[in-house]
Amino acid sequence: MKTTRSLPALALLVTMSLGACSPQRASGPTSAASESAVAANSETTAPAEPPALVATEAAAAAPAPVPPSFRALGTEPFWSARVEADKLSWSTPEQPEGLTVPVKRQDVAGKAILSGEVGGKALVLEVSAGSCSDGMSDTVYPLTVIRRLGNDTQRGCAR
Repeated sequence: MKTTRSLPALALLVTMSLGACSPQRASGPTSAASESAVAANSETTAPAEPPALVATEAAAAAPAPVPPSFRALGTEPFWSARVEADKLSWSTPEQPEGLTVPVKRQDVAGKAILSGEVGGKALVLEVSAGSCSDGMSDTVYPLTVIRRLGNDTQRGCAR
């Protein structure tokens, strides 16, 4: 019997709770002063326009430029290159001591194209911004590389 008597009290609590969740406007006559106060308050609490995202979208669309100095590497076959301004230090497992050659850099459409010569063969590194995995580790690099040495083309990563 206690549960039957508690039901009206529970219904009253639920009704009061729901009434608190969705405020109702009081009906009946209101004064001009209270209406203007409500209007002024709603003007000051109105949500502001969202900030323009033009600059953010433009920044996201434009890839980060390739820095003047970076380290590139590739696997199978293994190779690495360290670039500092107009010099490239090249090494492979067969040539671990490496060699340093002069390179010319051109920046074209968000890519850096470095060209030089290694062992009588043309060397070109095409470097661009983009997530890259070396396929051997969990390391994610911020730059992708296409390496051409003579007629041989390989892909690699850089940072």
